[in-house]
Amino acid sequence: MATWPTARITHIGLNVTDLARSVDFYTNAMGMKVMKSADGRFATVSFGYQHHDIALIPVPPQSGAPSPVGMNHFAIEVRNYADLAQRARRLHDAGVPLERAIDHRTGMGLYLKDPDGNAIELWCENYPTMERAIAFGVEMTEEFEENHIGYPIDMAQLLRDHELMAGEPAAQSDAECLA
Repeated sequence: MATWPTARITHIGLNVTDLARSVDFYTNAMGMKVMKSADGRFATVSFGYQHHDIALIPVPPQSGAPSPVGMNHFAIEVRNYADLAQRARRLHDAGVPLERAIDHRTGMGLYLKDPDGNAIELWCENYPTMERAIAFGVEMTEEFEENHIGYPIDMAQLLRDHELMAGEPAAQSDAECLA
């Protein structure tokens, strides 16, 4: 078992009712910079130390339903892909439903919920330095426009990867997931 600390809070996702208003607030009032946005579908903002501190996710108001605004998820960064796979196996073995895993290009995310239904993303970086991740993050590619969230990771493969890596020396540095 790894020694403490092995993870840290890295970013949050917020559901917002008016994306433009939220972007204006976080950029003009809070001094953040838009790092990525996709045609009104979402925006990420940063204070400049990482590729995003907050992901802003627009949600339509629901008539008669509780307000959809608020936290979408919070992310916990783990050391590398091997750590992500190990945690996926541990959660699976503990009976925790793993909702999905996504390659977001700047990092890998594994999504689950705590017992109260709060969404958690276990996250590992895909780049060895934040400078490289930020440089990638501001590029607007055709691939990104086509699929702004990322691509699904096969959950069964993630769990198999843990088995393959168990007992092997770490093939990657602690600073990178899949460069």
